[in-house]
Amino acid sequence: MAIRSVFFQALLTACLAVVCTGAASEARNNHNAAPAKLNALSRVQLSSELAARLIEVRVRAGDRFQKNDLLARFDCTELKAELEGAESQRTLARRQLDANISLRQLGGNISELEMVQSEAQLAEATANAKVLTHRNSLCEVRAPFDGYVVERSVEPHQRTEVGAPLFELVDNRGLEVEAIIPSAWLADLSLGDRFQVTITETGHTYPATLQRIVPVVDPVTRTVRVIGVIDSGDDAINTSRLLISGMSGEARFQRAKSTSDLLADGSGQQGAN
Repeated sequence: MAIRSVFFQALLTACLAVVCTGAASEARNNHNAAPAKLNALSRVQLSSELAARLIEVRVRAGDRFQKNDLLARFDCTELKAELEGAESQRTLARRQLDANISLRQLGGNISELEMVQSEAQLAEATANAKVLTHRNSLCEVRAPFDGYVVERSVEPHQRTEVGAPLFELVDNRGLEVEAIIPSAWLADLSLGDRFQVTITETGHTYPATLQRIVPVVDPVTRTVRVIGVIDSGDDAINTSRLLISGMSGEARFQRAKSTSDLLADGSGQQGAN
């Protein structure tokens, strides 16, 4: 019985040691973990730059598009007529100036004031035509990059005003990891440090590199935002298709003891005076 008791006591001690070691390791790991989320590098809300009626809206939420694809088109009948009139005025002003120059060269009675007025009329007509040409280029709303439609705020035949939202677009090809860490960690981290980020939605863990630190500490929570990018290794490339903006998870940092001033420039090469 004594031998059996000693055996069970030794076994219990070993089990407690394993449990305690695991708990300590978990606690240490959790100590270096911080909430994180993915942000798209390109995410934009397109707004109307014309006060006009939409005659065509080609995309809906979730649609994929390529750069320069037509997303919507305005009814610009009136604007095109104004441009044709402006082009005619510019042509007329050009001919008037050319005629005055020819007449002056032939010794005609053209005053300096008339020459200046002709040049001014041509400059004004040219400027007006340029403005209307630019406004006509806004009649078609085209995609600024490859991506997806997040939200569509307009419908065909709807009249919009200047500044009214049209579409929200996102490009998930370029994602960055934003984590919120305790400000006390800043002394232990350096730009270029590697860390791991686990995304809840995919269940995968990706290697990432710390790129930027937002140099403002929240005075209430004593936290600071740090930003990194997921490394473009083979595994990351295979799984990056699953990653989209807004996914969240946890970033785990390997905190090395360092006294470098991250908020200065992150190089750690500035010595003391």
